[in-house]
Amino acid sequence: MMAESSTESGGMLQYLVVKKVDVCVCSGSHSDNVQGLIQQIEEDMPDVVGSVRFQTLPYNISDMNRFDFSGIDVLLLCHSIENRRFSLTNVTDALYDGFLPKAKKFVGKSKVGVIAHDFPEEARTGENLTSRMESFRNNQETTFTSSSVVLIGGRLHQVPVEINQEQLNELKQFFRFASSPPPEEAAEVCLRRRSCILCLPFVQCCMKMFPCCRPRQNVGCLAYSVQHDGSPYAISRDDNMA
Repeated sequence: MMAESSTESGGMLQYLVVKKVDVCVCSGSHSDNVQGLIQQIEEDMPDVVGSVRFQTLPYNISDMNRFDFSGIDVLLLCHSIENRRFSLTNVTDALYDGFLPKAKKFVGKSKVGVIAHDFPEEARTGENLTSRMESFRNNQETTFTSSSVVLIGGRLHQVPVEINQEQLNELKQFFRFASSPPPEEAAEVCLRRRSCILCLPFVQCCMKMFPCCRPRQNVGCLAYSVQHDGSPYAISRDDNMA
């Protein structure tokens, strides 16, 4: 499913074609704990999100490390600090030291997001939020090196969720960018998912061999000539052709 927008530039009509992403919300908590987030994404972000589904994570770390990422387009990990403490990576009893790097490897960093939630209101406001995020980044760095968006929030069980508007905008931007990952990342993910024995430096060769590794191009609108400017979604049509 595609969403389109257009802008006028130098006598050319520019079409920006964005593929809607399919989001998998993963959590070790019950689905009810994130139902509000799922509903709010579906209602407020239909221009960038095609579907949202929930998948329960195993309780045991050993089982979690065997998690199957096949079939996941965009992964949004939601971790409740009430359920399993504020221990995601790099700390005692961390849950995702293996899971998040594997998600980065098989889904792609640009398609992995993290929300640590159920923080009290006083921890989510002003300088307290800034300080907590800085501590989070410094002490649990694997969380940040394995994902492209990390947020701290409150309750996610009902609408409106306890995430501020700036964070919701950041989440939507994450979904938008996830629709067009860097070609090299897409090729590497493709190779790994195929268990291909080819050497990863040959990603450009892979993109020629496997269509799924190539940047997607729209074929359904009135734009026929693709601009070769580095953006796989920039498509142009000369107005004189109309």
